[in-house]
Amino acid sequence: MKDTKKVLNKTELDSLSVQTLIQSNYGGLSITEKRIADLILHSPEKIIYNTVTLISEELEIAQSTVTRFCRSIGLRGFQDLKIRLAQDLERKESSYENEEDLSFPQKFAQICSNSVRDASLSLDENSIKQAVELIASANKIAIFGVGESGPMALLLKIKLMGLGLTVDAQMDSHLQSISAAHLNQNDIAIGISQQGSTRDIVKILDSVQQTGARTICITGHGKSPITEVSDIALVCVNRKLTNIKEVESFKSKTSILYVIELLTVILTMRLNSQSPASKKNLWKTTESILDKLY
Repeated sequence: MKDTKKVLNKTELDSLSVQTLIQSNYGGLSITEKRIADLILHSPEKIIYNTVTLISEELEIAQSTVTRFCRSIGLRGFQDLKIRLAQDLERKESSYENEEDLSFPQKFAQICSNSVRDASLSLDENSIKQAVELIASANKIAIFGVGESGPMALLLKIKLMGLGLTVDAQMDSHLQSISAAHLNQNDIAIGISQQGSTRDIVKILDSVQQTGARTICITGHGKSPITEVSDIALVCVNRKLTNIKEVESFKSKTSILYVIELLTVILTMRLNSQSPASKKNLWKTTESILDKLY
């Protein structure tokens, strides 16, 4: 699998919270590093107000492991981690102050807006370009998703079908296996998984690779099982800005919907810039449903 992880510049890195960095890299951390991550997620103040020696003693690990963890999530070291956590806490307190006068619908809209912004910062532009080229040149496109990712797979199918591409989406595991079995090196498969660890989707993309077809995944976690079976990983990371559990799932879906719309727009622009025949093909969708509208 190609390394599709985006290298963020300083401005982009500073825009992401430590929680976001941890969440996007959590799947690739060692068991010991995950203990550090869990401590930060549940008790960030312990990191801010303690030394690396005290933290390593509390977790019964080597100080070098703490340093390695910091680098694994994109930071320079323990001091960088402490500074970033303090900045996150300050931003969080500031956001709470600013949100006091907002109604819940306004707060919810702000959460969704932040989700799209975070996704745009973490998404690798080169991976998007590669995905667009694969999709545009594929003979056949198969899209897979289960659970809440299923409807999003169907939405992507509708979008690509509207562009005149040969595409199908499957949400049933049996139909996914049948669909995958009929792919070849001229086709591609797209797997959608919010957490990147849905067993059915990971297994189906793995089987697709055995056929010679290329694979693309859309997920919220950069180091997760689905990226290991994907030639191109479109990773849309989210930071946790609220303690309202009911909206966390929607934030994840918001990011994936952003990627779906982004792919569609870029593909439309690409096809529009091609031959007159390609442009005419795009109008077929509009013409086909004109009599369905009042």
